[in-house]
Amino acid sequence: MGANATTAVPVYVAAEVLTAADLNITNSGIPVFATTVTRDAAFGGAGEKTLAEGQFAYLEDTNATQYYDGSSWTSLGTTFAIFNETQAASTNGGSITAATWTKRTLNTTQINQISGCSIASSVITLGAGTYSINAQTPGDQLDNFKARLQNTSDSTTTLFSQNAYTISSAGYATVNALIMGVFTITSAKNFELQMYSQVTSGATGLGRGVAAYTSLYSQIQIQRLA
Repeated sequence: MGANATTAVPVYVAAEVLTAADLNITNSGIPVFATTVTRDAAFGGAGEKTLAEGQFAYLEDTNATQYYDGSSWTSLGTTFAIFNETQAASTNGGSITAATWTKRTLNTTQINQISGCSIASSVITLGAGTYSINAQTPGDQLDNFKARLQNTSDSTTTLFSQNAYTISSAGYATVNALIMGVFTITSAKNFELQMYSQVTSGATGLGRGVAAYTSLYSQIQIQRLA
């Protein structure tokens, strides 16, 4: 923890004698915490302040300033998360079956500043809020194909890509389906980046590997707006 970091937000009573350490906590301005774990443990205990609407906090691990709105913590300013699929050189993206929505792999976190956002087994969890999405999923030799951001908690489609096409016969090329949009959720939800193809394609259907360089496939950038 840094010099300003604390593990408790004390509450003082009338006639209490304050120590230098007590005053140093006050002098730091907004309480500073190493992580959300130490932040959450700093309120409501014996001799600690009760967490209430209007409380601010700073997190060292994400360099984020947050406020508590009475029900959850929200980061000030623009916060981002970027996830993608990264594979070793020459590794193809994998196969896809016709007329089936296939979950795209997201195995690498580039950055995640969004409070309440996490990823596990290519499933993204987002807390209540308004979000802007930019995502792309490559396809190869698929004829018509499409991508979507699927809310798997509610079994609903949140956003679709434009229609994409890459010929399945000779003269093929890899093309990206692009997803762009804004949506709001009122509680935490799970999401998958999925793709649909008109035809079945083998090991290169979800993208072709590049020799001597890391292979990068699906990508999603999430911006929290509110």
